Amino acid sequence: MHGSTPAAPLPRAGWIAIALGVVAIAAFVAGCDLMTLQVTPRPSRLVATPVPHPTLVPTGSDEAPTLRPEPAGSGPDLVAAADALADLDSYRVSVRSRGLVPAVTDGATVTMTSTLIQGESPAAEFTMTGVDGFRDGRLQAIVVGNEAWLREGTGAWQKSPGGAADFDAAFTTLSPRDLVAGFEALSEVIVAAGGGRKNGQAVTRYRAAAGDAGADAAGLTAGTIDVWLADADGHLVSLAIDGTWNVDDVPTPVLLAIDVTRVNDPANRVTAP
Repeated sequence: MHGSTPAAPLPRAGWIAIALGVVAIAAFVAGCDLMTLQVTPRPSRLVATPVPHPTLVPTGSDEAPTLRPEPAGSGPDLVAAADALADLDSYRVSVRSRGLVPAVTDGATVTMTSTLIQGESPAAEFTMTGVDGFRDGRLQAIVVGNEAWLREGTGAWQKSPGGAADFDAAFTTLSPRDLVAGFEALSEVIVAAGGGRKNGQAVTRYRAAAGDAGADAAGLTAGTIDVWLADADGHLVSLAIDGTWNVDDVPTPVLLAIDVTRVNDPANRVTAP
């Protein structure tokens, strides 16, 4: 993915499958099949979004899909780090985003907080605020096993007739995994910048800034990206992008902040409303 790569057709398609999943992170989505909520937002405007590298798939029907290639640079694979969340028992995640998801107020920051329980008794809950297309810019959802409930704005909780199988579209709005995938090319330019602890976990920090070798070509024409990955298994612990990203060759100010906390904490609980 380079700065000249056309922006995702998603924004043009209606809303964002930036492939973003509001709780899904492929860890969110891949790690938990229950994350499938067919709630369709009603955006009043479109927002340009970077598109992830396409996955190469053989044309022959008897051939298996080709695995996504490893990043060419020396940095870690950002998408793989997000995918690694699928191996956790539970965690909480917060996302702040600007310039990537339609907001109630143009140029405002949208947020998402969620708790994900994986394993034999999967469950999840999330709250989004500031997102265009929802009453008062607010959407909440709870999934417990095969049952699901939704609340828009300050309205009452509504049980989903289709259960968990109805939740895909909403969970594909702010998925850390797919948000990260939009900036996959930066995997090739970030470099280790020390260790320490972040969000209660031992981590290695990676960083790149506009002007660094390859950063402009990857699409980061101003600002920085910082990534913290867990030393134990490489899962995404935190990510911060604050700068200008090339979308359709148009410099676009973006903000993306993801924080994963309470990893495998027994206190992580999700209950029906």
